[in-house]
Amino acid sequence: GEIKYKYDSTAVAAAGAIEASLRFMYKNNESVWTAPDGGSTIDVSTKVVTATTTHFSEWGVFGDAIISITANTNHAPFELADGTKLILKGTADAQVIITPKISVSVNLPANFFLFKVASYSGLNISLSAGTIIKANLTTSPASVTAAASIATGMQAACLRFDAEANTYTYIDGASYNADKTMTINLPKASFYAFVSASVSIPLPTIYAEARVTSSTSVKTISYAGGELTLVVQTATDDEITCTKKSNGTAADPMHKRSIGAFFDIELDTEEKVKKG
Repeated sequence: GEIKYKYDSTAVAAAGAIEASLRFMYKNNESVWTAPDGGSTIDVSTKVVTATTTHFSEWGVFGDAIISITANTNHAPFELADGTKLILKGTADAQVIITPKISVSVNLPANFFLFKVASYSGLNISLSAGTIIKANLTTSPASVTAAASIATGMQAACLRFDAEANTYTYIDGASYNADKTMTINLPKASFYAFVSASVSIPLPTIYAEARVTSSTSVKTISYAGGELTLVVQTATDDEITCTKKSNGTAADPMHKRSIGAFFDIELDTEEKVKKG
C-alpha cells in the first residue's frame, strides 16, 4: 500500500523541523517509532511526503530538529545526525542555529548548479547571539547523482550568499574529498550553497573581498555579476582585493572625462603580476 501526507510549511517551521528531512515513521510492536522498510520520499514542490507499506498501524510524520548549539570555545567538533561535522569556535555567548536547505531562495549565478550532499544542498548558519570566530564544515558524502557530475573539467565548490550585497561569492579553499565529502572553512554566519561548476568558470566575488590568487594557474575573478573581470596569475600564492569607487584620487587627464568607475586593485604582498 501507499500512504501520502500533504503538509503545511508553517506547521513544519513552527515545530522547529527541517522540511527536507520529513519522513513517515510507524510505531512497532515495542512502541518504538521506526522507518518503513521502503523508506519515504518528499516532494517539496507539492509538499507531499510518501511512503510504501505492507501494513497499517500508528503512523506519524517526523523531521530532523533544527540544530541550535553554543559555539564551543575549545574548537571541539559537533556532529549532526546525518554525519555532517561542524567545528566551531565563537565568543562565549555565541548561539548558532544550523538549518539544512534543499533549495535556494535567490537564483545561483549562471552555470553553477546545486550539488546534493545527504538530503540537502546548502546550510543556513545564523546567530541569535555572539560572534563566530572560526568554523570548519565537513559535509556528508555527496549523493550518487551529484558525485557523478564531478567529471573531468568539473569541480565541487561552495558559494556564500551575502545578504548585504544581495549576491553570491565563491569560497576559496573548499575541497572535494576521496570519500565524496566536502571540507569548507566558513568565514561567517550566512547561507552556504554546495554547487558544481566548470573548473574554468569565473569566480563570483564581492568588491572589497580578498580573493586567493595562484602561482600555478590563471584565475578569472568576476565582480558584481560580470561588471568587472580580472584574469590573473601571480608569481606566488597571494590575495587580491578590488574596491570600486566613484571618484579617483587625482584630477582627470586633460581632455578626458571620467564615467565614475574607479578601482583600487591591490595584492596582499606587493609583487609583479605573472600573467593577467
